[in-house]
Amino acid sequence: MGNLKMTDEICKDIKNKILVGELKENTKISERYLGNLYDTSRTTIRSAINKLKDDGWLYVQAKSGTYVSPVDTKAISDNFQVRLLLEPNMLLLAIPNITNEDILRLKKNCDSMENGDTEKYGYYEADNHNVIKEKTDNKVIVNIINDMMDNILRITSKTSLLDKRKEASINEWRKIIHYLELGDGYMASQYMTQHIINSSDTFKKNFHIDIDS
Repeated sequence: MGNLKMTDEICKDIKNKILVGELKENTKISERYLGNLYDTSRTTIRSAINKLKDDGWLYVQAKSGTYVSPVDTKAISDNFQVRLLLEPNMLLLAIPNITNEDILRLKKNCDSMENGDTEKYGYYEADNHNVIKEKTDNKVIVNIINDMMDNILRITSKTSLLDKRKEASINEWRKIIHYLELGDGYMASQYMTQHIINSSDTFKKNFHIDIDS
């Protein structure tokens, strides 16, 4: 169990290093480097690498080594399409279950997104998605969003570096929260739709990726 916990902690830390740009896309990383960094066995490091490879964070090039995966543009396209279909309707399911504590949590996340470190921005926004996900009270939706969360984090880590998009995203979330607080699921879902469209358009424009293909 200890090795499994260590593997998970290593995976989490490597993901964070990728998200904040400490490990750049296509950067080569060796088992020896990771073993020294985390002071653990080669077996544990290999388990972490295999898990990160399965999750799309790393790739192995034959006779060369292990590298940080670039953002998968097809996965991004699929991600935005699913989110556009799912997340606005999630708000309609969630709104009867939203509490004052949930509203406060969402507002605090927005405050942290606005005033906190850029490195942690993605995690605060991800927690907003988690609030909505949890309040749908639907296990199928929870599983779908959990599977998508890594990709959402990687997208957010890119767009949060753009000051205009960061500011616009926070404003969109504040409008969503405002209508959730009023109990207006329809308007909250409309702003969620706009939020996803704007995120998609910004990613496509600024990172020169045709995510509609």
